[in-house]
Amino acid sequence: MKFDKGKTKDYYLFTTDVENVYINEYMTEAPGEYVKAYLYGLFCSEHGMELKSALMAEVLHMDEDRLREAWEYWERMNVVAIEEEDDDYTVVFLSLREQLFSGEQGVDRAIDMSDEVMDEDEEFKRLTEAAEDMLGRPLNGRELQEIDSWTKELGVPGEVIHEAFDYCVEIGKPSINYISKVILAWAKEGLTDREMVKEYLEKTSERQGIYRRILNSLGLKRNVTEAEKRLVDSWLDDMKFSPERILEACEKAGFTQSPNLRYVNKVLENWKQEADTWGRDVNQRVNVSQNTLNKYYEYLRNQAEKRAEGRRQEVYNKLPEIRQIDINLQSLSSKISRGLLGGSTVQDMNSVRQEIRNLEKERAILLTENNYALDYTDVKYLCPKCSDTGIDENGQRCSCTRERMGEAELWQNGKL
Repeated sequence: MKFDKGKTKDYYLFTTDVENVYINEYMTEAPGEYVKAYLYGLFCSEHGMELKSALMAEVLHMDEDRLREAWEYWERMNVVAIEEEDDDYTVVFLSLREQLFSGEQGVDRAIDMSDEVMDEDEEFKRLTEAAEDMLGRPLNGRELQEIDSWTKELGVPGEVIHEAFDYCVEIGKPSINYISKVILAWAKEGLTDREMVKEYLEKTSERQGIYRRILNSLGLKRNVTEAEKRLVDSWLDDMKFSPERILEACEKAGFTQSPNLRYVNKVLENWKQEADTWGRDVNQRVNVSQNTLNKYYEYLRNQAEKRAEGRRQEVYNKLPEIRQIDINLQSLSSKISRGLLGGSTVQDMNSVRQEIRNLEKERAILLTENNYALDYTDVKYLCPKCSDTGIDENGQRCSCTRERMGEAELWQNGKL
């Protein structure tokens, strides 16, 4: 006896068998476009259809590169195998049931998760058992394959994976998809042991707290965006502002009609420029105006001149000859000035200059014979580069202003 069945010409009247293993363990975690590519490819496979990748991408309204990404994703999940050809490639659909339950490989690329291999890899076994303890449930086949890819493809140490499971369970996000993102991020940061992970998490937690404080200070009751994180990170890491200094800028922004991070950024940029100009730390609070600083410099010059006058009187009292020499030198200097304006002869001017040199030599001898330095009666400024004016010989702000600013603040408050 022979049985036969009429052939259906229209393949739309057939059905496509999708394994429950795929639906339960793979489909729910995959991007939607990747699932679309898998199902259409499976449909073509079961009915012996051939499609060039460009045509399939057009049918699915996908970019051809995106379609290739989908197949490479499923290959990493050991759901398919890709066989390269000259001008295209073939996608081989693997039996997920065989991989999970029979211990046999569909093709050479499939990862064998049999007990024999698990026994050979004690570290992997301990890692998965620890993961199951933390998750409170057994790991499925896809999850085991994902963990295997972390260790073999990414080279992530077991203790880092263990910390990732622990961390994700603690924050209430125990899905493999989320844990995988954490693993990838940590691998990118170069975290290779438990201590590095703990240090990274501590720093990240601290930075998250700073983000929240900044937004709250501006009355923004929401999570920080990625763009806002980058902006705040630039304040902390590039511009070197302390969190407290940033909050001061936020306080200024709070007086505006619509406080926002752009306004805070402008305030901080101005503070940074001002700090660079004065040559001081960006976190140094300065409550001194330019007018006060100028007055302080004037005060310093007056003090220096008073001290010099006191030393001159000391010398005059002990050596009256020095007083007379200084009077004569002043008279000769005036004579030189008048001569330059009045057209005196060169011979007359040279005679006066020689007389000045003789008096200066006599003055120097008297001072040294009486144990005085040659510059003892000179005005001695705190800064010889600018003579306590704040402006150097090149017309630029003198480097001493950094120190003078702090002094001026104490001086204006009567503490100096």
